[in-house]
Amino acid sequence: MAADDELSSSYGMPAHPAAAFETFSEYEMARALRTITGHLFHYTNTTAAITGILATGTLRLSPYESTNDLWESQPHYPVLSAHHDDRGLDAGFSLLEEIDRQLRLHTKVGCLTQDLALPAHVFNPDALRGWAHLSLWAHYGDRHKGVCLRFDRAKLVESFLKHAAPAAFAFHGPVRYLSSQDSPPTRGIDVGQVAEFGADAVALAYAEANKDVLFFRKHFDWDSEAEYRLIMVNQSTDFDYVDIRDALTGVVLGSAFPQGRVQELLEALRPYPDVTVENLQFLNRRLHSFPFQGSVPQARPLSSRIWPAARREGPLAERLLALRQAETEAERRRQAAALLVQEALAQLTEGGARLASQLSQWPETEVGSYSRTTAVPEGLRARMPGVPGEVIHYERGFLCVVENLPSQSYTLTASAAIQVLNGERLRLHAAVDTEHWLTDGNRREEFWRSERETDAADADASVAALLRELNSAVQHARKVFDQIRGVGTAQTEEPS
Repeated sequence: MAADDELSSSYGMPAHPAAAFETFSEYEMARALRTITGHLFHYTNTTAAITGILATGTLRLSPYESTNDLWESQPHYPVLSAHHDDRGLDAGFSLLEEIDRQLRLHTKVGCLTQDLALPAHVFNPDALRGWAHLSLWAHYGDRHKGVCLRFDRAKLVESFLKHAAPAAFAFHGPVRYLSSQDSPPTRGIDVGQVAEFGADAVALAYAEANKDVLFFRKHFDWDSEAEYRLIMVNQSTDFDYVDIRDALTGVVLGSAFPQGRVQELLEALRPYPDVTVENLQFLNRRLHSFPFQGSVPQARPLSSRIWPAARREGPLAERLLALRQAETEAERRRQAAALLVQEALAQLTEGGARLASQLSQWPETEVGSYSRTTAVPEGLRARMPGVPGEVIHYERGFLCVVENLPSQSYTLTASAAIQVLNGERLRLHAAVDTEHWLTDGNRREEFWRSERETDAADADASVAALLRELNSAVQHARKVFDQIRGVGTAQTEEPS
């Protein structure tokens, strides 16, 4: 049986707990259901938001040639064809360049970001939200000092299409990202049609016929943008604008948004009374969104405290070597201890599973079972390698949580754990606790606890006795648990 912080090599997973969690987190993200919400987001700097978008109530559509992807900012030359009668016409690069110029001259694009929601059980359910793209904050959000505007997609698209003149082509949709493409697969352009209708008319017709491959394809390097586009192709060579007054639903402040511009932004939002404001905080490689409370969090000043010198004497190289040796020796002992209690731990784990199954029968509750060492008192838990104190070579256990429904009102926990000490001695722990969720703070009480030491040779009998005591304590605690939450206790037989 593998220890609960080790993953079988048959899955290609690393055994180190941190690496295992990282791998699982990525696997979870890859497999999680992704739901596209009804929101679109637009990253911009604060000045552009305040004096431009919010002041005018419009979002600007910029020239197509101003995009960053070379697939779009550089010329695209379609295939030219000609009837036998038209082969005398000059159809060289001058025509290709004129077609390309007409496309770029008359095409405007509005760039937004799609919003993807993940299930709540995912470790970071906000990882793909429209406001959570670190690269977009860096490139377009003024290095996190800007804002991200949130729009109702349906209302924004409605406004966009309403704005388009009869002679204009208006397209919208998500961008598809490709890893390679020699040239967009298009219908091509007929030289005779150019001569008959003009390069400008043929270029616009070409854009309409090939809109998907021309305007909604980008290189995979830009995949993180999750882009949604508004494309306008018309006779105008000026910027185009989309009315956003009915579509704007929120403003998200970057994690480095300056406090000095808060009042200016709030004044600009006066015409938008229903728009909500949130601010982001970055912690441990993750963006967190919070309702705006009138001011933005300020960076914590660096501490001036000087950490005391190491207890161990010697130069850095010597102390680092000692640390590495301590960790190597601790890992060797941990592996040996895991083998020593392999059967006892399996017995404990199976007992925890049976207990969780029994607890799941309690009415009006929700039960969870976890691999935890909660039963071990804090003062007796394992220290890190090399730190003075009692040496715990290995510790594992389980935790069962019984949550009264509705949640966060009253909780009962049952836990047990094994520790491996020096000399093949074991220390066993079990506990039953209750926690009452109150408005002025939670009240946690220990209902029962047991602790004993035994030789590894007697582990099976000791674990069996501990589980019997734990189950009995749970049944006694249930009476108090049910009385407080106002549920009648059924008569149940204590498990063996």
